[in-house]
Amino acid sequence: SISNSFREFIMKDLKLRSISSIFYVLIMLSALIHPVSFMIVMYISAIIVLVEYGKVLRKDPEHLDYLKRRNEVSPFMNTEFFPICMVSLMGLLPLISGLSFPNMKEGIVVYYMLIILYLIFYPFLLLLLISKRKFYGYYASKAWPIFLLTLSLILLVSSPSLNIDFKKFQMYMIAYLVLIWGIDSAGYFIGLKFGKKKLYESVSPKKTIEGVYGSIIFTLIFGFYLGQFFQIDSLLAIASSLMMCFFAIMGDLIQSKIKRQLKVKDFGNWIKGHGGLFDRLDSIIFSFPFFLLIIIIFENVS
Repeated sequence: SISNSFREFIMKDLKLRSISSIFYVLIMLSALIHPVSFMIVMYISAIIVLVEYGKVLRKDPEHLDYLKRRNEVSPFMNTEFFPICMVSLMGLLPLISGLSFPNMKEGIVVYYMLIILYLIFYPFLLLLLISKRKFYGYYASKAWPIFLLTLSLILLVSSPSLNIDFKKFQMYMIAYLVLIWGIDSAGYFIGLKFGKKKLYESVSPKKTIEGVYGSIIFTLIFGFYLGQFFQIDSLLAIASSLMMCFFAIMGDLIQSKIKRQLKVKDFGNWIKGHGGLFDRLDSIIFSFPFFLLIIIIFENVS
């Protein structure tokens, strides 16, 4: 009976995971029809993610105590309000200003600087992952990871306008999304079937070393065929894919660590048992600036 119950649980989990994955895959792929549609869909997604994060922060006693010590009267103003303003202003700037697609030459340096800024502060997320202290101690705000989250979301929203031909951008994005979803799926199924050794049990109990091996094997195969498809050096394609695999897995772990330190299971309840949009897009959000950097370098070098 225990075995049957476990099998039923796995089948239900797979069904929910499949439904949620198909849902947001279709939305993101359909958004790639036009630069404006992609920006609008990504903007709406960014707002939802920030609101989910903000709701969790506003229910956290330690964060509220931190705001009280600083005499802050509005938790909302100190959580997602300014990030939403930044995403609205900078993410939609190409759309608001009426600049042509896909060549937004004026102001392009600002977005390149955002990528550099994200790269500079990204190690703090890795430190958060390995640190045993809660967000670096008593005097630090639990809201600080939302800064890097906001940078990534701005880049995600504005990405179609960053001086890349949109047809190329479509192909890059489809390849990126397939890679990220493949990494997640391969890791899940291989881990479910063969997983024995935990990767980081205190942060993500379900993630296993065998699952990571599955993700890496998928990435190697994907990288090889990616090189063939784009007619680029196979080693370059494989190396780039492995880099994205690393940051996707790190993004999943980082979000799991944030959830544990905020003492929540999920950031939302859109799909019962599978959390909110932030829980679904964590790998994409935390790896996207690196993906954007890769294609910018590739476009300039080629």
